[in-house]
Amino acid sequence: MAIQGEEGKVVWGTDFLGPTEDTDITVADADSLVRDDVLVVAVSGDLAVNSLITEPNGVWTFSGAGAAADGVGLIGPVARPDRNGTMEVWFRGKVSTAADARFFLGFASTADRDETVNPFTLSGTTLTANNAGEAVGWYFDSSATTDLMRFMSSTAGTADTTASVFNHQTGVQTTLGSLGIGATSMTLTADKYFMCKIEMDNDGTVRGYIGDETMAGAKGMKLIATLRAGTMGITSLYNPLCMAVAGSTGDPLWSIDFFKGRYNRYWGA
Repeated sequence: MAIQGEEGKVVWGTDFLGPTEDTDITVADADSLVRDDVLVVAVSGDLAVNSLITEPNGVWTFSGAGAAADGVGLIGPVARPDRNGTMEVWFRGKVSTAADARFFLGFASTADRDETVNPFTLSGTTLTANNAGEAVGWYFDSSATTDLMRFMSSTAGTADTTASVFNHQTGVQTTLGSLGIGATSMTLTADKYFMCKIEMDNDGTVRGYIGDETMAGAKGMKLIATLRAGTMGITSLYNPLCMAVAGSTGDPLWSIDFFKGRYNRYWGA
């Protein structure tokens, strides 16, 4: 039996508490910087990083290069469901305009350190599952016909449209369908903080929680969807991943309070 200790939980992340060293840090396209346990990646162009000293809690702001898909990728430490589950990743932040934004929060088995892939983009009613390996989480795209934060999974660039999921909003067992499960009680609003969380158990079950200033409140985030075991590979290695980028050319400002998570330590070889 493997030797075990008291440190059974791996707690990782960054609260963006410390100020940046200068008024602005520029991270060159496809380059990165390390903040605590998180890799901060410039996506699709140079990234301007700053600390927001006008708000409490520690907040960093991120601004892309002014083109579609420009912005920041945040990558956390790798974990494996059958050895480290339950794995959790959660986020709190806001965006300056909801009319020009793309977002993802979840897990991906492919998280490139140079040009991080956004697992899902949605134009009108057409979903594109970009190849992030096995991916699951919340996504938002202002180019959608209906602006909703949605829960979705994919495998090798193909959306898991027939995957079994329980929709806690309706109390119905269903499938993810063509676009995923929309969080109908939340509206992404400019300059309003929202939170979301993804949990993955050791059997591959995945739960999606979400909340903002108009819902959940002091009671915490609401559980929206549970993806049943059998879709996500439990022996795959997953990175926690957040993508906060532009939808078009408006160069939105993302203000991020925290990106963090935890999982069980694996004591084996």
